[in-house]
Amino acid sequence: MEIVQGIWAAVLGAASLAPLATFGVVLVAFLAYRQRDRADRRDQWWRRAQWAIDSALNEADPQRRLAGLKVLVQLIGSDLATSEDAELMSALAVGIRNQEQEGRRSVTVSAPTGELIVAEADRLVQSANAVRQRSG
Repeated sequence: MEIVQGIWAAVLGAASLAPLATFGVVLVAFLAYRQRDRADRRDQWWRRAQWAIDSALNEADPQRRLAGLKVLVQLIGSDLATSEDAELMSALAVGIRNQEQEGRRSVTVSAPTGELIVAEADRLVQSANAVRQRSG
C-alpha cells in the first residue's frame, strides 16, 4: 500500500508541474515567433533599402534619385534600422550631396531639382545621426 501511495504522490507532483511546463513551452514558442517576425520584417526593410540605394545612386534620372533619398530618410527612421545602417546611409548621403554640389553628374539637372536632392541628402545625414545617437 505504501508503494501505491508513493506512486500516487509522484503522479500528483508531476501533475502539479504540468502547468509550469506548459507555460515554459508557450514562452519559448512566443519568443521564437517574435524573433522570426523581426527577422522577416528586417528582411523586407533591407529589400526596400536596396531599392532606395540603387535609386539614390541613379545619376541618369534625378527624379528617381530624389525618390530614393526620400525613401531612405523614411527607412532610416524605422526601429529596424541599425547603427551600421545609419553609417552606410550617412556615407551615401554625403557622397551624393558632394556630387550634386560639385556638379559631378552624368546628366544636367535643373537647379531646383539639384537643390532638392542636396536638401534630402542633408535630411538623410541628420536622420542617420539621430539613429546613431539612440543606438549608442
